[in-house]
Amino acid sequence: MDFNQTVSFFRDLTDPDIEEIKTISTLKYCSKDELVFAEGDDADSFYIIDKGQVSIFYNNNGIDKELCVLNEIDYFGEMAIYNLDKRSASVKATEDSVLLQIEKTDFLAFVDKHPRLSEKINKNLAIRNEELILRESLIDMTGLSGKRLHVSIKGDPSLRESAFVRERYVSVVDKVMDKLQPNLEELLFNRCVYRLFINFNSGEIRTASVFDPFIEEIHTSDKLIEPAYIDRHFPKISYDEKACMIKSIYQFISSDNHCGQLPVQWKNIIGKSHDNWQPIPVDEITSVMNQLGKLRSIESFYLRNFSISMILDAIRMQFNCDGTHIVSAEDYQQFLKDNLVES
Repeated sequence: MDFNQTVSFFRDLTDPDIEEIKTISTLKYCSKDELVFAEGDDADSFYIIDKGQVSIFYNNNGIDKELCVLNEIDYFGEMAIYNLDKRSASVKATEDSVLLQIEKTDFLAFVDKHPRLSEKINKNLAIRNEELILRESLIDMTGLSGKRLHVSIKGDPSLRESAFVRERYVSVVDKVMDKLQPNLEELLFNRCVYRLFINFNSGEIRTASVFDPFIEEIHTSDKLIEPAYIDRHFPKISYDEKACMIKSIYQFISSDNHCGQLPVQWKNIIGKSHDNWQPIPVDEITSVMNQLGKLRSIESFYLRNFSISMILDAIRMQFNCDGTHIVSAEDYQQFLKDNLVES
């Protein structure tokens, strides 16, 4: 490879700088499909591709997903070094390749002497950190764009093992569900509530209001079937008006000086999520709420608690077995088909 003709990592370096790179690096030869490093490894080196090509990929629930393919002059391995973290993805050669491998202390010392190179790496690092944050987030941050979401989080194995021997009983919520469900929909559609959580075992129902978004209020299910109680605790506001309030709150947060002090990747994430946000359509919420009774009566399993929000397209469910299911409204329908047996 002719360093003098490159337009990537070496663009801002002089010939003596390039010679220094050669001096502090060692050549690493990789055969096709050979792993350079694996996700979770300690970060000890930075790499520049001298010849060949590599694939960067990560494991997503047992399935390898490719992030990108890098070619000659491209570089990788800086994220874990700068973040003082373990490798966030794996890298393998997709063809016979030669890499320039630079030990991390030598790499950091070299970059420290070249401000323009440091600026370029930091810009690229912000982009890669943004991608990593979004990839690691269980729930998409932009509301409705999180379609086809279904995340299962496993919990205490002892709960799963004893699920079949624990007796099912009629909860306080079950006894009032016919009256409670339309009132819960009223809270989401015509009152100040933007998020609610139902605990079927205890009868506890937690709500969050657009008028006090940092506080969760706790109510009992027997109180929420009373119209007078609803009127006292939940001011009226239309669904569209709530959506406008939420957008205004997002705009205020984005314009705050403290938000301006955030790292670049977080400014980008917050800007995109706030700009793109849309509430969940009312008919999708109705469809979800109409199935709560059925989810309480799945054979051998039953719903223990449930939460829904107009802000995030992510319905959270816990059953009598271990763990949690988080699904989008779209995947919620498929979840029902997979788990409900029509009588």
